Amino acid sequence: MELTKKQKGFVGIVFVLYLAVLVYVLFFSAKFGRTQGSAHGINLIPFQEIRRFYKGPQSLTSGLFWMNIVGNIAAFFPMGLCVALLAPRRPYGVFALAVVYIACILAEVLQYVCNVGTLDIDDVILNTLGGILGILVSIPVRRALTGASSGGKKKRRKKK
Repeated sequence: MELTKKQKGFVGIVFVLYLAVLVYVLFFSAKFGRTQGSAHGINLIPFQEIRRFYKGPQSLTSGLFWMNIVGNIAAFFPMGLCVALLAPRRPYGVFALAVVYIACILAEVLQYVCNVGTLDIDDVILNTLGGILGILVSIPVRRALTGASSGGKKKRRKKK
């Protein structure tokens, strides 16, 4: 179930473009509060910010809820998808999950160090969830691109 060089090249180009947008959003976009000296802190209590967004004035009807919760999930979905498709060998998902998880932690630490955001464990959780969803979507995408059956094994013809 390997992609062709042409398919991997296309996914690679999409991945590089995605990474450029991700770096801009995470470190430079004023629209997402990425200015020097913006919110700066550390949250190592899992689900604290998620609960705050769910129960507080930024509830489900608030744009802040959608930007924070859904945005964090969506931000790393393409990473899971692309890395799983570009993974050098099986198990694609395990390799992709390791890359996504490390990238999520690195992004949070760099935002804190560069003073353009908070180091938030909830962001790591949501970003990793987005990556996992991307990895799961990569399974049918890989099958569609390679023409493999759902069993993952190609049928062999019997010799005459």
